[in-house]
Amino acid sequence: MPDAASFENFHTGTNRELISTLHDFSADAEGGSRLLHLFGDFGCGKTHLLYATLRLAREHRLGGLYVSADETDIGESMLTHIDGRGLVCLDDLDAVAGQTESERRLLQLYERIQAEGGRLLTAAAHSVAHLGVELPDLASRLLSGTAYRVTPLNEVQKREVLKTRALSRGIVLSDDVLEYVLRRYPRDTHALFSLLERIDGASLSEKRRVTIPFLQELEGR
Repeated sequence: MPDAASFENFHTGTNRELISTLHDFSADAEGGSRLLHLFGDFGCGKTHLLYATLRLAREHRLGGLYVSADETDIGESMLTHIDGRGLVCLDDLDAVAGQTESERRLLQLYERIQAEGGRLLTAAAHSVAHLGVELPDLASRLLSGTAYRVTPLNEVQKREVLKTRALSRGIVLSDDVLEYVLRRYPRDTHALFSLLERIDGASLSEKRRVTIPFLQELEGR
């Protein structure tokens, strides 16, 4: 689990109700919905929120795990080893949609989690209704849960969160540098944080301040 993935360093923006729901979802073993689906554009923070929710669930000793359907085969062995009593965070649900065998096994996983008292938190680019799930029983189960769209940050919020994240690494970004980054690079937070890691490593090894000329040199490497 990435060390950086927590609710404390997630810039809430307009997702305040969602964050509150995820806190309850990770902590309350009894009552409430046992199925929650997050959807939104790439880079809006869905994976971060899955990790943050799982981290909090482990702090409450509920247990659980994170799985990306885009990187993992949902096979029989996986179904056998998943503890249906905890929190299962299934990312990239889009990869399952339209795959007959994967859909069947996901339905089995859902039924097992329901029977054993666990919870299922899923994430995808689209809402369940627009995922293209073909197995009717699975579609109806997924639609029965609660869904939230993760709202991306606006330009002002991106500037703020990038500056704050940089300061946590000991990097001071001037307004000119921030403007340059937001004008020249992809604006989703995933890309911006990846760029920040690259800047951090280069500036640290070369013992240089982060300036526009420095970024231009970095671009040419």
